[in-house]
Amino acid sequence: MLKVLETVAKDGPVSAADIARSCDINRTVAHRLLMTLAQRAYIRRGEEGYTIGPAVLQLAQASDKDLRSVAKPVMLKLAADVGETVVLHSIDNGEAIVVDQALGQRHLVRVEHKPGSRHPLYQGASGWSLLAFQNAKTIDRVLRKLQDSDAARARIEQTRADGYAISHDELQLGVHGLAAPLLERSGRCQASLGILVPSIRSDGLPSLVGPLLAASREISRLLN
Repeated sequence: MLKVLETVAKDGPVSAADIARSCDINRTVAHRLLMTLAQRAYIRRGEEGYTIGPAVLQLAQASDKDLRSVAKPVMLKLAADVGETVVLHSIDNGEAIVVDQALGQRHLVRVEHKPGSRHPLYQGASGWSLLAFQNAKTIDRVLRKLQDSDAARARIEQTRADGYAISHDELQLGVHGLAAPLLERSGRCQASLGILVPSIRSDGLPSLVGPLLAASREISRLLN
């Protein structure tokens, strides 16, 4: 059953036939396991197939507490070192959600995010840094919402090559963002670390890449 749940999380939306093939089990058994998971709200059935359900999301939110406790000291140090606001995002129900932030205290003009606020994965540096490290099926599903999917795929490839994403004026006018994925040993990515800078200091963004990548590697190491 755990293998079925992991397959839905990795490849969803999926059908009972997809699960039977992926898990190498009989389709009747696959259907029975899916129904059991659905009854407990670990998965839910939509028009395109089975996807992760609210019970898993509740568990994920509980795990975010551990993510915050591990990441916060590193975030506070990074914010103090660079003088800018540092944000922590995770994936929740196919969107990027702000888990926590450490405010930059060096400048009067600074950027703030509201914890709990969310946005699509195809917006903002934090969203792109998360999206670039999802599986192909998830990426395809997200990119269906965009008119220019070729440009989006090129941006994803660039983010993978660089190890970070960059944005400006996508979520808030006058705000530039830089974000790196927090990678698990398996290569999966459920969270990202970002730095937000007002446009008046955006020429300094390239100098923040090194500190950001070092901090993201440190948090990834602590989580793994």
